[in-house]
Amino acid sequence: MTSKKADKSEACPNQDRRRVLQGAGKAVIGGAALAVMPRIMGAASPATAQTSFTGESMIVATWSGNYDRLFREAIIKPFNAQYGTKLDTVGIWDQSVSQIVAAPADNPPFDVVIAEEALSAQGLAEKIYLEAHHEKLPNLERVHPWFYEQRTPHAKPFGVPFGGGNLAILTNKSLGLEPASWRDFWRPEVQRKITLDSAGWWFTLAIAAMVSDKRADVQELYDPTQSEALFEDLDHLKVAKWYKDGAEQTYLMLEEEALMAMVYTTDALALVNKAGNRFSLTAAKEGAPGWTDWFFKVRGTHHADLADLFLNYILSVEVQNRFLQGSLQFVSRPDVTVPQHWNDYPHTSDDFNRKIKLLTIGGWDKLLANWEALDRRFKETVIRTSQSR
Repeated sequence: MTSKKADKSEACPNQDRRRVLQGAGKAVIGGAALAVMPRIMGAASPATAQTSFTGESMIVATWSGNYDRLFREAIIKPFNAQYGTKLDTVGIWDQSVSQIVAAPADNPPFDVVIAEEALSAQGLAEKIYLEAHHEKLPNLERVHPWFYEQRTPHAKPFGVPFGGGNLAILTNKSLGLEPASWRDFWRPEVQRKITLDSAGWWFTLAIAAMVSDKRADVQELYDPTQSEALFEDLDHLKVAKWYKDGAEQTYLMLEEEALMAMVYTTDALALVNKAGNRFSLTAAKEGAPGWTDWFFKVRGTHHADLADLFLNYILSVEVQNRFLQGSLQFVSRPDVTVPQHWNDYPHTSDDFNRKIKLLTIGGWDKLLANWEALDRRFKETVIRTSQSR
């Protein structure tokens, strides 16, 4: 879930999902214009479609860092090889919606873009996403129903669900602790040895909601009458150092300036592999705050039919299997082959609801209504938990 600055992305590619909404609430309504393109898909036979897009270019925006590198290898390169196209990716985070809005309506910076719930809500409000043509997306019928069960009615016609991710607990084995719960971040023996995310504070605050005595799920995060109690719970922590991005988190853990961290599954597998046998990764028994990743066709694209072909392609079982082999993200098809490194993979809607406590589009609407106050209060928590005491 790294900028994405080139010098940091090599160290730990996720800068981040954590910064996904730093600019939220500063919307500028953008116009919508759709270039009229030949109806190659639908008009062409399957055999013709294999060569209809030879030489055509298209830009796909994905999460920067580990995610983007895996997406290129597992999806973009095989797609180009199969169809003779020249697709490329660009890594993005919170800036994607603002970049599309700022661009001319008939010349967007990318043709297909990834978004989780926050950016889905922003993009839909800006009217920058095009409706999905289900007749051109036969693989959409094989998507797990859970993804649409979580979607608000106004969002369902747009985009296709590719997968998603969640938080986990990363622990240096030298700590001598095998955490089982988010509550373990409050254990006396780990104080001044933990690192948490200061940029994507909504996920950090969601951890406090997960261990709340009142509701013990992320729903409490959305209630302005309950948020102060969550901040007060965080105020009791003593943090070795708050991290601002995935590169900083990686440095703190590898250099042992922190021995326990909240980690995003966009980064987790690469970080564990990089560290050898030093770290353990735990799925908390309460479940984990999470998100889903949807790919949208962008208004004004000059490659609408190629985008449809690509969106259907990423929903194929072969593609999702390849991606899953290199990730701890989950994917949207239920019939994938789960790799050995993925323990307790969710298969049913009950599994997803038990493991993934989704920050929904509806939830984000409530967060945004109180955004400035929450952001200001979290900054106070960072100061309080960073002071020596």
